[in-house]
Amino acid sequence: MNIHQRLAKAMKKVTSIQKENKSGVPYPIVSHDAVTAKVRPELLESGIVYYPVDVKHTQNGNRTEVAMTVRFVNAEKPEDFFDVQSFGYGIDSQDKGPGKAMSYAVKYALLKTLGLVTGEDSDYDYGNEHESELFGTLTHFIDMSTTKEMLDEALQELKNKSKMLQKHETQRLRVAYANKLKELNNGS
Repeated sequence: MNIHQRLAKAMKKVTSIQKENKSGVPYPIVSHDAVTAKVRPELLESGIVYYPVDVKHTQNGNRTEVAMTVRFVNAEKPEDFFDVQSFGYGIDSQDKGPGKAMSYAVKYALLKTLGLVTGEDSDYDYGNEHESELFGTLTHFIDMSTTKEMLDEALQELKNKSKMLQKHETQRLRVAYANKLKELNNGS
């Protein structure tokens, strides 16, 4: 079997993964560990291994951005492979930002490559409007901003990603930005 046939075999076996509530996170997520635990056995059984082959990162304050290529390889014919471009963000005040960013990038490469459905947030109601994981990440970035420069970076990120957000998410993030800016101005 070629790599695409092997991938199709794995996709038939694993079709979805449920979001979970994590301590300290105000919205349900699909964690890197949950995705890996669900898909790795099926990929291996189908004869596919995966690993990062090209990783680039930037560090800006407590935020790490990673752009990477994840390679999916036919275990029986290593020359038979395909690459998936992915990215991730990690926000950490200590040394875990790069690892978080890489985990995020690998998680999304796996989710999108296998076309996994992540389900609805039936346990978490935002006035019947679903908030995306990107919304949560940007909210966290705004909340964690301790300087106007960091907050400006959050605003730039919001502008860059606004097309990936729902309209109500963008509006709520703009309000959060304005409130945080007011807080930083009052503190200086």
